[in-house]
Amino acid sequence: MAHMLESIRDEHHSMSRLLDLLEQQIEAFEDGLPADYQLMKEIIEYFLTFPDLFHHLKDNLILKRLRQRAPELARKVGDLDGQHSDISDELHRFAHVLANLLLEVEMPRDSFAKLARAFIERERRHMSEEEAVFFPAARAGLTEEDWDDIAAMSQAARDPLLDKAKVRFALIRDAM
Repeated sequence: MAHMLESIRDEHHSMSRLLDLLEQQIEAFEDGLPADYQLMKEIIEYFLTFPDLFHHLKDNLILKRLRQRAPELARKVGDLDGQHSDISDELHRFAHVLANLLLEVEMPRDSFAKLARAFIERERRHMSEEEAVFFPAARAGLTEEDWDDIAAMSQAARDPLLDKAKVRFALIRDAM
């Protein structure tokens, strides 16, 4: 159990650092300074690749088991899988707007910055709520057997930022 939640917390830490980097680029953009659009693009690709496809899968597996094992605790967590779906939708909208920006499609600067800031804030709030409510509920409601089953189902999901040998996301690793 501790290993799985610690792994998710480490992923949150990586995502938080990336949100900090993205926010720095958005601040530069808002101030009319040069922003690193390639870094922003890679950060969004990371969020589309790892958290959206794998990290949230782990959370959802834990929540599904929690709903089976301890429904009263799961109710305290609320609609976490629905939040994941909403976050994914917002992420895809932001990715689309960033792609348009990279293609030099004309758009108001404040619209892009507003969408970026909404994504950043929602991600931060979501991770904070998970750690404050979801983690304690999962710790209290699941057995070691549950944790072993969840770990086996989510074993292929490893944060690509933690693998220094991979070329993918090298720009992000260098910026961190």
